[in-house]
Amino acid sequence: MICVDSKKTIEIIINSVPFLKEKWAKRLDDIYKPLTEEYRHHVFNDTNHDLEFESTGYVNHQKINILFSHFSLMKYELEALEMPLYASKIFPNANVDMCYFDSRGRIARENTHYLASVHGGNITRPKSKNDFCENYDLMIVRSNTISRMKRQMPGVLKSCKTKINIQTNNYAPCINIGEDYGLCYTEFFAPAGRKFTNQAKCTLDKKLDKLNLIVMTGSVVWWKGQAEWIENIDPSLIKDCYVLILGNISDNKYFHKLLTAASNKNINLLYSSYVNPEFLCDVLCFTRIKVMNPYMDAPAQPAIGTSRTFGEAIACNNICLLGQTYDKNNTLIGKTSFVPTEWKDYTIEYDQSASIFFNEAIEKALNTKHVDLNFKNQISMEKKCDEIFDLCLSKMK
Repeated sequence: MICVDSKKTIEIIINSVPFLKEKWAKRLDDIYKPLTEEYRHHVFNDTNHDLEFESTGYVNHQKINILFSHFSLMKYELEALEMPLYASKIFPNANVDMCYFDSRGRIARENTHYLASVHGGNITRPKSKNDFCENYDLMIVRSNTISRMKRQMPGVLKSCKTKINIQTNNYAPCINIGEDYGLCYTEFFAPAGRKFTNQAKCTLDKKLDKLNLIVMTGSVVWWKGQAEWIENIDPSLIKDCYVLILGNISDNKYFHKLLTAASNKNINLLYSSYVNPEFLCDVLCFTRIKVMNPYMDAPAQPAIGTSRTFGEAIACNNICLLGQTYDKNNTLIGKTSFVPTEWKDYTIEYDQSASIFFNEAIEKALNTKHVDLNFKNQISMEKKCDEIFDLCLSKMK
């Protein structure tokens, strides 16, 4: 069976699990609610975020000014709301600001930025757009934000004494653009956020059975490799499973390629467009296997770091399959993606060069019992932030 109607796919999923049906059947519209709609008020109103971070004992009493540049006020993720909120808790004497660039007009119909101050581990307060501190001792940025700041706010950029890019994605346009230090893709990875982790734990504590569900999340596009995974997999190995693909279609021709391969092999495939993270979390809690089959964008990106959804899958106790293209010339890593030591116990890597490796990996995953994996050992969002802050402070001028 192949279903490409998002609403029918969701109906099939929630009707398969009484827990999901009870929770979501009467709030179907929430399943597709964009975060810009759900949390838009964060940008304009004082907000007390319902988050309680785990205590690691980490605290720093320095009186410093910290700017998180291009961290969204509308996502509960480490590299959005949660890292600045956590910083405002463990740096009790610091001034913490966060800035978000709305270049696509998701909040208002203009290319602009939004600024907020962060307090006590759970409060964000909007500030006027130019109400930056006179200077910042530390600026933590993501992606190519420094290039954007050079164009849009050079004065603010100049006021930042130490600039650390924590998330370069090993992508050439994000490296050596004015940062004092950029975390390598082997140094930065994002465990599931605190909000996501707490929800997953609550659902998993109910000790409900996993479904024979294999999930691939993210935009349907060539470098995600969804179609290639379907093309290489032996359908007899997954005849009792459903493959669920969640994400907007970025390339219709590629999506057709994926559907053709699934149809030719009689693979049970369900597709839905974007779903809200709250619903995604519940679905992943009932998922057995998460598949990631990415390809590099060489030469600009000779290897990629771990995806956010990798950490979210582990928080939901998924066995993760990760395809690798091995490269003898890439001496630093030699393969497509980096797998942190903290996640190796939950990950099965396979070589993308031949179908036999795809199939050996899925067989191993299907034969692995979740109870044999100690998911309690996974690193928390707070512990990872502690490591990142230690590294940032060591680079301060």
